[in-house]
Amino acid sequence: MSTYTTTQGQTIWDLSVKLYGNASNVVKLISDNPFLDYVGKLIPPGTSIEYEAPLGNTTTSFFNNRNTDPATGTGNPLQGSGFGTGFTINGHN
Repeated sequence: MSTYTTTQGQTIWDLSVKLYGNASNVVKLISDNPFLDYVGKLIPPGTSIEYEAPLGNTTTSFFNNRNTDPATGTGNPLQGSGFGTGFTINGHN
């Protein structure tokens, strides 16, 4: 299990997106942290949350790591996908 400490203004839905990449793991977060009765409410900042870290990249980790991950280049998450600088579509740059 991994641990995450909440910040100001986070909800259980925000945590699911941040930690798992989508909002569908709210039930898993509540199951792993039975004290979380904050559905529809803000979670107090500084609350320690346990979660099972997902395998591979989540959307959040992909964008957080885009500047340091050699697979995505330096600041361009679409580098290597054909959408780098210098491409043209229908005569437009």
